[in-house]
Formats: sequence, C-alpha cells, structure tokens
Amino acid sequence: MKLPIVLPLILFLTGCNLMPEMDSLVEDRKVEYKKSRDAQKDLEVPPDLTRDRIDNALVVPDIGASGSATFSEYSSERHSGSRPTGTATGVLTKVEAIDLQRNGDKRWLVIKAPPAQVWSSLIAFWQENGVLLLEQDPEVGLMRTSWLENRADIKSDFITDAIRGVFDGLYSADTRDQFRVRLEEGPDNSTELYLTHRGMQEKIMAGSNNQGEQSVWVPRPTDHGLEAVMLRRIMIYLGVNEKRATAEVQKKGSQGAARSRSQLLRNSNEVALRIDEDLERSWRLTGVALDRVGFAVEDRDRNQGVYFVRYNDPYADQEKKEGLLSKLAFWSDDSQLNKTSQYQVRLSPRNPGTEVSVHSEQGQRDNSATAVRILTLLHEQIR
Repeated sequence: MKLPIVLPLILFLTGCNLMPEMDSLVEDRKVEYKKSRDAQKDLEVPPDLTRDRIDNALVVPDIGASGSATFSEYSSERHSGSRPTGTATGVLTKVEAIDLQRNGDKRWLVIKAPPAQVWSSLIAFWQENGVLLLEQDPEVGLMRTSWLENRADIKSDFITDAIRGVFDGLYSADTRDQFRVRLEEGPDNSTELYLTHRGMQEKIMAGSNNQGEQSVWVPRPTDHGLEAVMLRRIMIYLGVNEKRATAEVQKKGSQGAARSRSQLLRNSNEVALRIDEDLERSWRLTGVALDRVGFAVEDRDRNQGVYFVRYNDPYADQEKKEGLLSKLAFWSDDSQLNKTSQYQVRLSPRNPGTEVSVHSEQGQRDNSATAVRILTLLHEQIR
C-alpha cells in the first residue's frame, strides 16, 4: 500500500484517538514513561539480574533538564516465572510532615514517619506507576528501578505524531533512565529519602571489520532536574498538596550554584578526600555520590561514619575483552558484584571539615590506584 493512501487513514484515526488525551499530556509533556504490565507482580522480592534481563531492559529514555514528569507507559521485557512476591503493607496515609531539603544540587526528603512505612509506600508508588524494580533491599533501605523509556523523548513532528497515534510501537526513544532510592533512619522516628538518577543514551558508531554502523548505549550525565521532578511526585503521592510540593521544588531550586567544597588530597603515602562540611552534611553528600556513581551499598553505620560498598573496578582487568555494557559497573548482575572486593568508605571529622578515606574489607587503610579512583569518582560528584 502506498504512503498517500495510508497517510489519510492514519490522520483520521489519529484525530479520533489522540485528541481526548491532549490536555492530560500538556502539563507533564517532558516525561512520559512506558508502564510495565508486570509491575503489579514485582513487589518486595528483587528479581534475578541475569544477563538476559539486563539486555532485555535495554529496549530502554532522556529528560529535559527542566521538564516536569508523568509516567505513561513503560514496557518490560522480563522473563516469566518470577519469584513469589508479597504485597505492600503498612502503606502510609497522607503525610503533611514532609520537607524537601537541598545542599547544592543534592536534594532529599525528610519524612515524619518510620522507614518501614515509607518503604511500603514507595513500593506502592512504583507499582501504581507501572515501574519494575530490579533491586529491593528493605534491610539496607535501597531500591533501584529498571531502565525506563521516556516516550516524550521521541522526536515530534506532524508525520511522526500521526503515525504514533496508530502505530506507536514503531518508534523508540534513544535514551533510558534509572532511579535509585535510599532510605535512612533520621532523628525522632523520621526517614530521610534520597533519590538519584542515572541515564544512558544510544549512540550510532562505525562498526569494525566493515560491519557498518552499530548502536551502543553510553552513560549520560545525571539529570538533577529529573531528580527534583521525581521527588515532587513522591511528595504528592504521600499526600503533600500539589501546589505546596511544586513551590517547595521551585523554592529550593532557586538557590544559587553550590560552592566548591571538596578536594582530593594526595601525598607519597596516603590519599583522602577532604569535604568542607561537617560530618552530618558530609555523610549525606557522600551517600548521594555513592548512589549516583553506582556503588553497591551493602551496609552502613552512620554512628561510626562508614559505608560498606562493593565497587566493580572497570580497569582491574584490562586484558579481558568485553563489550561496552559489561564494562559499566551499574549494568553488572548481582553475581558479578559479589565477586568484587568490599570496601569501607570511612568519614572522619577534621578541623575544619570531614575526611573521606577508603579501607579494605578488614578495615586497613587502602591507598591503591583503585582507592584513588573511588575517591576521584566521589570528588567529581561532590565538588
């Protein structure tokens, strides 16, 4: 069938199908995630992160830095036969005692409710929005979403919009987003909620051995605007008035750029990261930096100022020939992470500021090249 015949049919169907939805998409046009039909079954127990699941998740979005957000449809290419799952219990009723805090480009929520209740509410939040969770660890307070495709990132023009109105599956965005949420117990039975974004973008590159062009997924910068948007949505879901939540995000976001507040210190014997903040603020900054870089935080001791993490060093085995995705720590499956060494990221008060150092699993100071890379990654996120 020739295009001149197909196009009028598409335009007719488009007029019937799309017009009622226009108003609902205007406010949150920048973020329109595809929903997963499997999200209802994906609660409480994290799925196995096999290589097939990782690859399937790549049929995966970008966010404009200033875009507001709404979940639309998010597809999942998961295998059937997932583990038995539970349902979220103890979900919070509406909570007005929620405050959005900010330190530079780091934002977090302080919620007047215990972590267990906040956890259940977040599970329900992702479920309602059709988002699968690749990782759920209530003991550590960590959850990580699958890679989400933002349909709003698909180019928009007259012909594309018309065809998408009937055959939306013909198009796919060239960006993907993933969110990590970490809960920490705060004072007076409160919860601190930290949310970080990680993004990937599809690039077309020349193939080797005359194979022509091929597409690869490469990291793209953290979108702080998207982090703010998602925190706003969580606030609204937990019961904060929409106008108040929007005002909070705008008010906090209107603050000036953060000053330089960290420096990498190296001498012949030791390496450390100096943060020009007190221990409490440095703890928050370091935790968010670990999340953004993609470390696996397996435990933490806030009183002692220690994060117990695993870091998949992409330079540790340079002779091993792997594809691009396998070199990215945050694409690795759980079994691969468990084979790497555990490190202690320790924070110690100094006058002035706070010192961050890397220690071995046994607690010995580590000043190796890997320790330097860990501190450098943290420095790049904190400064």
